[in-house]
Amino acid sequence: MKKKILDKAIELYLTYGVKSVTMDDIARELGISKKTIYTFFPNKKHLVEATAVETFNRINEGIQQICMVTTDAIEEMFLVKDLVLKQLKNEKSSPQYQLQKYYPGIFENLKNKQLKSVIACI
Repeated sequence: MKKKILDKAIELYLTYGVKSVTMDDIARELGISKKTIYTFFPNKKHLVEATAVETFNRINEGIQQICMVTTDAIEEMFLVKDLVLKQLKNEKSSPQYQLQKYYPGIFENLKNKQLKSVIACI
């Protein structure tokens, strides 16, 4: 159930934005009660953090796979760009901006993880 909540929250956050989506919206989409969500995530901030980390991990895993199979740096850049755009749904709702504005601690944590990941890939 935790994975279903996480997946649905990621989908809704990337479509409508973190600020616009409520716990009620997520519960309604899944056909569960808010109480069920709160058994896995004590509050929205924890859910936002879990979704941000999960999205980062998915993107990072995809990048690592691309790096392992590609030898052409230019092709690699295009594949990584396509992967990121697909994962973030072309950033219609500007998820990074919303994280930075409304959840600066989570944003900084992700920024640091991204930097470490880029350094490791290089």
